[in-house]
Amino acid sequence: MSEKRHFHPLAIVISLFESIKSMFFIFLIIIFRSGLDHWYGWGACGGLLLILLGFALVRYFFEYYEISPEKVVIYKGIFRKSETDIPYERIQTIKQRQWFFFQPFQVTQVLIETAGGSSEKAEASLPAVSEEVLQLIENFRRREQLTATDTRLEPLPETINDLEDPREEELTVGLSAETSSSTSEMPLKSIGNSSKAPEYIYTITNQQIFLFGITDISILAAAFALLAFAQEFIPEEWLDKAADASVNLIQAGWIIALALTLVVLLVIIVISLVKNFMQYYNFKVSRNGNTLTIESGLLERRVQKIPLEKLQGIRIKQQLLRRILRLSSVELILAGGQEKEGESGSKDLYFLPIVSDRELYRVLDFLLPEWDFDEPQIRFVSRGKLWYFWRWLLLIGSIGSVAGFLIHPIAGGIWTLLILLVLLGRALDCRFQGYQIQSAHRICFQNFAFITKTLTFVERPKIQAFTEKSSIWLYKKQIGHVVIDVKEGTADLSLSLQFIDYPAVTDIKHFFKQKSSIG
Repeated sequence: MSEKRHFHPLAIVISLFESIKSMFFIFLIIIFRSGLDHWYGWGACGGLLLILLGFALVRYFFEYYEISPEKVVIYKGIFRKSETDIPYERIQTIKQRQWFFFQPFQVTQVLIETAGGSSEKAEASLPAVSEEVLQLIENFRRREQLTATDTRLEPLPETINDLEDPREEELTVGLSAETSSSTSEMPLKSIGNSSKAPEYIYTITNQQIFLFGITDISILAAAFALLAFAQEFIPEEWLDKAADASVNLIQAGWIIALALTLVVLLVIIVISLVKNFMQYYNFKVSRNGNTLTIESGLLERRVQKIPLEKLQGIRIKQQLLRRILRLSSVELILAGGQEKEGESGSKDLYFLPIVSDRELYRVLDFLLPEWDFDEPQIRFVSRGKLWYFWRWLLLIGSIGSVAGFLIHPIAGGIWTLLILLVLLGRALDCRFQGYQIQSAHRICFQNFAFITKTLTFVERPKIQAFTEKSSIWLYKKQIGHVVIDVKEGTADLSLSLQFIDYPAVTDIKHFFKQKSSIG
């Protein structure tokens, strides 16, 4: 296929959809400002839609791609031409996205990420190509890798099941959340002798996604943010009617007001469930040799392949509701060249969106056996030092509260409430932060950010830098801070322990400086 080709016509649909999504709030402002019953508002939206469609058509007719045995080339532009060449040896990851309306046409979107690419966005995108094109790119890429290692080229198997071996075992491990009857199967296939790559598969059930959705408290933050900016977009007469209705409900009785509150919460939960089912439906993690593959999605099926050498660490999170239910989420800390997207639009890449605490380390051992995971026995290092965590917050909070009440009682009340919440978060961090050196090459940090407990496992060779901090007054009391930096994306992730005794500082410093014992 060493010739220029247009993308599949479905690329027009994708381009139009992305343009509408980027200008969604403009459409909302036009509709709300003009009113739903005025024709000129809908006319303006229709005109804007036609303009976006025109741009999508122009983009389609002036974009090409070319697949050769040496590289992938993408051509763009009308007056200012651009040509992006991506040699196969530079490709780190190839991701696949397939909308539900792509499947009947056997079309997919291909995202190509390179070593020098951004962690926020793929370096190159083939918005709509046939599945045969994806397979062709994969074959050329694997052939390039084999050539680079001076390995004799042989026909590559289409799937791991095509590898020849008379012995095949399958072990099924049942996973169950303690708070529900939902189960998940994780078959472990050992194919061939030890030199051939095993395959590990973990899936989550619809019941687990349901639990994940109803405990997704980040949807509340999104709802509050939307309400905070609602008055900027919604006509004043609508807000006045809503306020009058609320007053009437309160006057009618607290039962009706409570019922209305429950209805609002139910709507938020339904939105959360829909969002999480769309994103994590049929979520699957598989392991093939030194590559992890994560698949999920209902309307848009996403496939991401992650080389193990990109893995910098493992992060286990447990916010308040999931802590009560004894459920956790596991994220991957990756080096640059990996586009990520997680819960509620965050940039966290979920490895296990939800898993029972009872099964957590067993699942991690199956998926990443070389890490040899053990549940950490955390050494708490800052208990009894609450004053150090609170002192500046108390000073700033007191001054801010006084100033807020002088300006307006509501402003002072809101500021005081925020300070109390921050003080609570700092108190939890003071009580629960700690660490454990699990082996000669792995350390685990535990932190508590507001209402979320986080365990971060890092291999010592992946640590970029170690920093020891203190002050004249703290050093006299043999108290200091430690910070380790790990590569995440194209930047550094800093993990810190604050106000800890110097024996702990020395312990972590010694761990960082010791020579590697890894063969």
